This record gives sequence, structure tokens and C-alpha cells, in this order.
Amino acid sequence: MTDFTGDPLSTLSDPGVAELVGRLAELDGPADASDEWPGALWSALEGFGVPRWPVPASHGGDGLDRATMVRREAGLAEGSLTAAFIFSQFNAATRRLVTAADRGHEGAARWLRAIASGRAFPTIGTSQLTTSRRRGRRALTAEAVSGGGYRLEGAMPWVTAASKADLFVVGAVLEDDRQVLIALPSDRGGVSVGPPMPLAALQASSTAEVACEGVRVEASEVLFGPDPDVMALASDGGGAGSLETSALAIGQAAAALRALRDLAPSRDDLEEPVEALESSWRELAGGLLDAAEGRPEAPSAADLRARANRFVLRSTHAYLTARRGSGMLRTEPAQRWARQAMFFLVWSCPGPVAQAALRDFAGICPA
Repeated sequence: MTDFTGDPLSTLSDPGVAELVGRLAELDGPADASDEWPGALWSALEGFGVPRWPVPASHGGDGLDRATMVRREAGLAEGSLTAAFIFSQFNAATRRLVTAADRGHEGAARWLRAIASGRAFPTIGTSQLTTSRRRGRRALTAEAVSGGGYRLEGAMPWVTAASKADLFVVGAVLEDDRQVLIALPSDRGGVSVGPPMPLAALQASSTAEVACEGVRVEASEVLFGPDPDVMALASDGGGAGSLETSALAIGQAAAALRALRDLAPSRDDLEEPVEALESSWRELAGGLLDAAEGRPEAPSAADLRARANRFVLRSTHAYLTARRGSGMLRTEPAQRWARQAMFFLVWSCPGPVAQAALRDFAGICPA
């Protein structure tokens, strides 16, 4: 883990987290170089009980609070953004089930017990309702059928760990533009998982398109809706632009800063940049924890996401620059972190955050 003086993310209640992060760091390079599902990374998470973190104790999980979750997710990202990204989608699906179970949904409660016991792997398929424009706003439609329930047609354009999942938490649009959120078993007839997409980074996440052709959904499998904005209805404060995504950016930035610091003793030219970057990192991480703890002076989730995006790009590219030509070797983490950092520009990136990035790149002062 990071050893920055005063680093608000470095002190974790469970000392075993540091060991996990170190193990993930060892596995991240080989996972990035492979097109296969990163079984070793996921096994490391399972061995530490990470899939149990977001499941409430009442359903057999650990039920970690928000502040602990963002600390630990930042730690996962410091070790391996691939592992952290996969878990973030697992976590996003699980949190929607938690919200539904809290409102009395028995099916969601059953899934949570299966997740806590390691018998189910959920992932999220809702980008078509939030930030994705790949197949348009009606990428996946739901048609009401007699006797209750729906028939799904179309596709979820971006689903991480799609071939691994036992459950998709799916968002679909009705003819009248209302939306539903559904707990859809992956083995349901008409559901098919495409090949992993050839991504520039995080290829091992097995992110793919999932098609639905005449897929029947029972009324009991509807978690939320119909509603004009079902994601808001199902929200627990996470989602696109959320604190969790910012935590991953801040965690990956920590990895780059730690590596940059390791170079500093033999490089006089790095002393001032390292000090400035560490100061900015501590301020950003402090704001993240303030927000996770619900402090009134905390920055908004959108502001944190925009700042975290900028900072993870700056810190990873600073390390790549310091490594000079060696940093471009595929065996070096510098190029991997720089590629992975770019993913934050497009991964569940809300319009205002993307617009802020474009203005920043163009040298336009904030409005």
C-alpha cells in the first residue's frame, strides 16, 4: 500500500488488505497481457472475501460502510485496476439488489444470499440507460406481456465479466419511455454473450455485448419500475460518476505516485514534481473520504469525478515521462497505467464530466 505521510487512504482497519494489494500488483501485468478471463486476480479477491463486502450482514455478507468501501476499492485499484474494475461492476449490481431487498424484494434477497456464499456472480448491464450511446437510447427494450412480466429485445452494449456472470442486473426501456430494472439470470433462453471486446486497456475484464432475443422476464424478477428514471429510483448514491469510480482513479494514481517516489532519490529533477503531486493527491483523497462519510463540506460526486479523472491522467503520465523510453516497453507498468488511466475518460463518464475534460484539453477556463 501507499506510505505517503498523512495519506488518508493508507490506514485500513484490516491489515490483510495490504497483502491483497501487493498480490494484485504482482498479477496485474500478466492479466493485462492476456485476452483470457483473469482467474488468478478474481481468485485473489475471493480468497480475501472481497465479494462479501457489499452484501449486508443480514444476508450473510460483511456489509461494509461506504467510507470503508471507498478506501478498500482505492486499494484494489492501486494493486490492479483490472481487478478493481471487475469488482466495481460486481459491486454495482449487488448494491441494486441490496436496495431492492431493503424494500422487500424476496428475489433480490435470495440472490444476495447466493452472492455472499460464493454461489452467484452478478454484474451490471445498465450503461444503455446512463452514459452509453453505442446502440442508442433504446438499445434494450421491454414489452409487457399478458400474465405479467416483459419480453426483452436488443442488447446491453457494455457488460463486464459477461461470460462469468450468473446474473445480469439489466435496464430496459418500455414503449412509453419508462424504464425497468431487472434481475436476469444469465442462463435464460434468448440471452447470448458476445466475444470480449478488443479494448485498449482492461482487456482481461471480459467486457462484451450481451444480446437478448425474445427473453421472457417474470414480474417477480423486476427489481424497480416502470419509472421514467429507474436508475435514480434504484440509486444508493453510486452509479455513473460515483464516489466508487473516483476511488478507483485515486487508487491507480497512488500506484503511479508510489513508483514515481521510488525514482526520486536518484533524480534531482523529480523532487519538486513528486512533492506537488503528493500534495494534490492528499487533498483529493481527503475530499473523497469527506464525501463518503457524508460531511457537509465535502465536494460533490461530480466534482470529485472530474478532478479524479484529471489527476489520474497527470500522475500516470508523469511516471511514464520520468521513466523515459523504458516506460514504453510492454513489460513496464508505466505504459499500462497510462493506458488504463484513459479509461476513466469514457467509463461511465457523465456528460458534464466529459464536457469538463474536453474544455480542459482545449485550454478553456471553467465557465
